[in-house]
Amino acid sequence: MSKFANLFRIAYHGGDFHGSQVQPDVITVEGVVKNILKNLGASSPLFASRTDKGVNATCNVITTTSNKKCKEYVGDFIERLEEYPIWITGFSDVEIDFNPRIAKEREYRYYVFNERNKVLFNEAMQLFVGKHDFRNFARILDTDIVDTRRTVKRIDVTSKGKVLMCEIRGLSFLWHQVRKMIGAASDVTNGRKNLTDIQKGLNGHKVDFTMAKAEFLTLSNIKYDNIEIEKVRNERNMRIKYELSKRVNMPVASLPINVAFLEYLRTQKKEQRELILISASNQKAVDEVNDHI
Repeated sequence: MSKFANLFRIAYHGGDFHGSQVQPDVITVEGVVKNILKNLGASSPLFASRTDKGVNATCNVITTTSNKKCKEYVGDFIERLEEYPIWITGFSDVEIDFNPRIAKEREYRYYVFNERNKVLFNEAMQLFVGKHDFRNFARILDTDIVDTRRTVKRIDVTSKGKVLMCEIRGLSFLWHQVRKMIGAASDVTNGRKNLTDIQKGLNGHKVDFTMAKAEFLTLSNIKYDNIEIEKVRNERNMRIKYELSKRVNMPVASLPINVAFLEYLRTQKKEQRELILISASNQKAVDEVNDHI
């Protein structure tokens, strides 16, 4: 019987899981996906990136093997995921030896609230661009044998209403690296540290920095060479259905906190955003979320 390698692009709300990686006695993204794929006759999934508890994803990638092509069971996969805050946004049949962890580029997006000094925050973040030893900006266990040098290709900081959106691109990142980078920049703008402290940290000196909260971080893109991912036709309907079910009885104040929801709304035209928000809440919600997009 022929074996096929199936690639699925997935998105999820990190706040509903104890991270992406399987752990005993708690719900994780991998745990849910693994059980569903097993029931569908596919192998355990290999994830392109791991995310911590609370971290969202609008683009993570998994691969599995089965005796079917993606199109033959993607519908069943989507249906069985309906009770979870996980949705499939694309799929592709790939070579059997394809490794999703070997990506061309990863992009993370972080929303920074109540930051008044965009210029200084951006100046601090730009210090991380290039190849550096990020040992002081990651969580490294004593038992870890890992090369802590990483290359950050580009960092863009833009204003979205009262919120700063920070996009960070690189080949790969260490555990907690992005959150530590954001925390260090916030330490500078709040007077707890200065720019030279970041430079010292990158030069190998021991400096303690704040670690930013997980819930405002999103794994937003993973790129590969020569891989074409077909979009799921009902992706928008799945997202709207899920968000409406989560938002109908929630207070307006909670809307900006759901970063994955903001990520989705950013992809919509203004009129479509307002339709979604009015259905889910009220006009005040429309005005509030538009301020953050």
